Amino acid sequence: MMRMEHRQTQSQRQVQQLVLTQKMQQALHILQLSGIELEQYIDQELEVNPFLEIVQKKDEAPEPVRSEALKPESTPFDEEPFDLDSFADQWDIRRREGRDLSYNEDIFSRRQFYVDSITQGESLRAHLLTQMRIAADDEQTYFIGERIIIGDIDTRGYFTGDTEAIAQELNVPAEAVEKALSLIRHFEPTGVGARDMAECLSLQIDAFFPEEEELKILVREHLDALMRRQIPQIAKAMRIRPERVEELRSHLATLNPWPGHEFESSPTQYITPDVVVERVDDRFVVRLSDERVPDLRVNDSYHQEIRRGSMTEDEKEYIRKKMESANWLVRNIAQRQQTLIKVAQAIVDVQEAFLEKGVEHIRPLTLQNIADVVGVHESTVARTTRGKYIQTPQGLFELKYFFCAGLSSDEGPNQSTKSIQALIKKLIDEEDRRKPLSDQQIADLIQKQEGVHIARRTVTKYREAMGILKTSMRRQY
Repeated sequence: MMRMEHRQTQSQRQVQQLVLTQKMQQALHILQLSGIELEQYIDQELEVNPFLEIVQKKDEAPEPVRSEALKPESTPFDEEPFDLDSFADQWDIRRREGRDLSYNEDIFSRRQFYVDSITQGESLRAHLLTQMRIAADDEQTYFIGERIIIGDIDTRGYFTGDTEAIAQELNVPAEAVEKALSLIRHFEPTGVGARDMAECLSLQIDAFFPEEEELKILVREHLDALMRRQIPQIAKAMRIRPERVEELRSHLATLNPWPGHEFESSPTQYITPDVVVERVDDRFVVRLSDERVPDLRVNDSYHQEIRRGSMTEDEKEYIRKKMESANWLVRNIAQRQQTLIKVAQAIVDVQEAFLEKGVEHIRPLTLQNIADVVGVHESTVARTTRGKYIQTPQGLFELKYFFCAGLSSDEGPNQSTKSIQALIKKLIDEEDRRKPLSDQQIADLIQKQEGVHIARRTVTKYREAMGILKTSMRRQY
């Protein structure tokens, strides 16, 4: 008898934990949604829940939040005894420049079938997430894959993130992140998930020209020379005839170096800010944008009216679930907005020099810095800033734009990588086009002018990230 009683108690605890997990999952999901995605989510809930209604927004703007007044408080994202990382491990959310120059009939037919199958208006992100739901063989792989697709696959279809940083953010092994990324590289459009053009083309060669080893070598070792049409030099280096190089080049012309652009035919989405920065007296303060998320409330009078009539047990249970769902949605949206404004204000307090003078003065900043100020977990800051935009005196920026590493300098605080990128661009814009600066010369100038120690390869990395050509291709005669 005691054994049966123990099992019943254990079973009850498990059911309760499951309910709490579902509520946590909704809170995490709502926190990560962009403004547009949240609007769509709310519209869906309004259609299926009769106890939800939109409240007319008040004329007065919300009171600005000052970061020094922020105090760590109990939230659905950090509340004890729940561990955000353990919940994240269980989290499972059920959620085109360039023509096709191909003259290969097989490739053309395959790609045309794929392009024709794209749902009108479907985004690259949605297309990849659909494939991830089908292909992921465990919850962790899906969770990591979703993070990569949402956060680090750009409009070209390229992976722009850092697997080690993602592993640290999600508290998972780096091998698990590499596994998810490798899975994404098998998705359509072929070439998605590559880090650069060479890798993107190599993925397509593996799919469409698997027997062409010379084509793989051409892309891997001679792509820059091919772009400059240095056919004789390539032929000599590969020990093949120039005619063979031209043949390989024609194969390459059938591939798409920007697979994500196949989705650019979808309607343009105009970004409106989630939060706005305004100067109040001698400092910058943040407020929520009035245009973004509608105010919701639970229609309790409608609830009471229904309850006055006679109902079956099933009808009572339906109403109970819908009322509970409505209340939790309102609470989770309110908590999302509160967390968003706190995180945005903490970022603004750090980046005041940027707001006044521009990108050359942006400071190094990490997710953990903001997490410490707001009193939440680092992953909560990551979810809060992803896909959210802030209107500033310097323009409209995604919140995650303000997170960047620092480089050591001889004097004063570290310089942010974004300020160094701005300096690199300025030096190149002002260079003598007949004698353009080499990456090493740029590194030397930065150290001389700013006292920042930067390696040549780092200059190369930043230059390429900004889409600036190498020295030989910038020279004018």
